[in-house]
Amino acid sequence: MRFRSLTALTVAALLVLPATDSVAVLKMERIPSVFAELTNSKTLSNPAMVLVDLNSGQTIFSREAKELRKPASTLKLMSAFAALEFLPSDKTFNTAIYKTDIENTFQIVGDFDPSITPSLRLAKNLKFVWSDNLVNQIRKEAKSKTLKIRYHGLTYRTKTNMDQYFRRVGYRITWKSITPDEALTHTTEQIYKAASPDLTKILNYTLLFSDNWVADYLAKSAAAAAGYGYSPTGISMVFTDVLARYGIDEANVHAFDGSGLSHENRITAQTLVKVLMEMERNPKFASAVNGLPVGGISGTLQNRFIKSAPQAVGLVHAKTGSLNGVVSLAGFVESGERKFAFAIIADRLPIGYYPESAARSAIDKLLGKIAAPLQINPTIDEVPEITPSPSAESAAA
Repeated sequence: MRFRSLTALTVAALLVLPATDSVAVLKMERIPSVFAELTNSKTLSNPAMVLVDLNSGQTIFSREAKELRKPASTLKLMSAFAALEFLPSDKTFNTAIYKTDIENTFQIVGDFDPSITPSLRLAKNLKFVWSDNLVNQIRKEAKSKTLKIRYHGLTYRTKTNMDQYFRRVGYRITWKSITPDEALTHTTEQIYKAASPDLTKILNYTLLFSDNWVADYLAKSAAAAAGYGYSPTGISMVFTDVLARYGIDEANVHAFDGSGLSHENRITAQTLVKVLMEMERNPKFASAVNGLPVGGISGTLQNRFIKSAPQAVGLVHAKTGSLNGVVSLAGFVESGERKFAFAIIADRLPIGYYPESAARSAIDKLLGKIAAPLQINPTIDEVPEITPSPSAESAAA
């Protein structure tokens, strides 16, 4: 019986490579069959998945790779890709407030700063622009509580939050949108100017915490910079453009926003992985890659893998995605000396907490099959010579 057990253990050892004393990872040749079995689980409801070895560029596993699926927030990878392609990484967004020669009228001129926020915490911790402070700058100069504000380059969220705060403090505001050509007409004196953090910091926050508003506005800013206009239609065009620039020209993306919130958005798992591969090899996109949440450690992945696949904690860097009936994940997983790019889209799930939670756990366990820390085995030359202590020499004598 003992010999039979040892034989079984020997066979099992041939199927895996040890990563630590307690965790083992699949050998490369075993990944396709094991992943095929696991993705056939009803828990994932026929997902799309691609896994590519970045060392060789070889596709290790592929399932429904070219089928258009609902990406949820993994679409934010496209927003980051386009933003860093068409905007400089050190770009800041500016918003200026002016007095005008029109009675009880102020003018706000911006460039659609995506960082303007109603959150004081974000304003303090990340130096985002606090929308309430913009209101307060106008209140300092206002002679009446009935005002007209002419504006250009404010996001919908900024205008809405400012208007709500004005109302809370007793002001009645009439808003008038103006064209870029009218941006400086009637202005007499600039009373305030706000600047956002640079694009790198904004992107880091956006990917880490999956901010829908900011991602959408960044995608629109990229579209405007590329000449397609600051609009949802511009987002779709700029995404197609940036994919073509990098030879990802299957046109397998249909975008209605830059956040992934729309159930009408579509992209393929293969397209997401190709984008990840381009971002990983090109320093231009380093801030997006470095800004991805880390499994079990940060952002939207802080609570993932800890129970479902503890061996993968710290080894998965990825963008999460979640909608009703959709769970997705796309990014990188480390496995010793190897690094994989992957995309998993399970968009045919029953709607509800339990099936969606089970799908997340299944995805975590799937990646846990290959995640492994880099094992550094020192050579003989790297082992320092140890001189016996005097007491040891005496004992030997």
